[in-house]
Amino acid sequence: MMRLFKFFALFCLLALVGFSQAVGAEEDINIQLVRVKSHDGVYLTGVLRRPRMSKEKACIVLIHGYSGNFYSGVMAFLPEALTNQGFATLAINMRDHDRGPKKNRFEENRYDIGAAVEKMDHSGYSPIFLYGHSMGSNRVLYYLEKTHDPRIKGAILTGPPGNLFQWNIRMFGLKTAEQVLRRAQDLVTGGKGDQWMLVNLGPLGKALYTANHVVSLRGANTVSDPFKNIAKISRPILIVQGMADHLVDPNVADRLRNSAMVSSEVTVVKIPGADHRFDHHRQDLVNIIHRWLVNRLQGR
Repeated sequence: MMRLFKFFALFCLLALVGFSQAVGAEEDINIQLVRVKSHDGVYLTGVLRRPRMSKEKACIVLIHGYSGNFYSGVMAFLPEALTNQGFATLAINMRDHDRGPKKNRFEENRYDIGAAVEKMDHSGYSPIFLYGHSMGSNRVLYYLEKTHDPRIKGAILTGPPGNLFQWNIRMFGLKTAEQVLRRAQDLVTGGKGDQWMLVNLGPLGKALYTANHVVSLRGANTVSDPFKNIAKISRPILIVQGMADHLVDPNVADRLRNSAMVSSEVTVVKIPGADHRFDHHRQDLVNIIHRWLVNRLQGR
């Protein structure tokens, strides 16, 4: 039954891409379902959109947030909208996409982003910008801090959650957040890091995490802390925050700017009334990102 469901889901996705190609042909956009391989051997699926007539070789690699994918939420409209503006885009599924059980450590995210960057680099695109939504912003900042990849000329972040342990404190209180983390740490210390834990994520529902996954996200030595990572990045960064976003603290955007290096030129733009997915404010988001990208390219 599960195999049949997966086949049906893949069939629907391919049909969707095929339909998009037909529509894209009318709008001078080439759309391709791609598969990339990470440095540690994980295969990832994504959608590459290329404007047929544009002379601009800049591109954006788009990274979804927790439980996301390359075709829903913000990813359902932003990659296509940016391609309509003349930019090639590649939106990929991270290895822990959608709402399935999570076993990977946060630090493995750099391999997924690296694979997508390699794809666009080998395709002749330059400069390359990174985009991260929600927890994807943590992933993007970690990649930049870890690799200092010279091909990346800037980053765009939307709805950043900040430190993930602090996010849990905000949602559930300090006592509950500490209890979950302590249980995971005890399992890891006892050699049971692969043991599953049912973790309450509040508005995001419940999910199965391994103890290793929990500690990698929330532990004291986590590399997911965006405030520490942004302090070591000297690239232009745009942060867009919806002021009606109830999933994250809107003040995180300002905290990130205040934590950044002066040389990184962090710009924060706030959209009144916009929620976490920017519903009803999609064009505002597209316009802000497009304007920032054009300014970066004119200044290169």
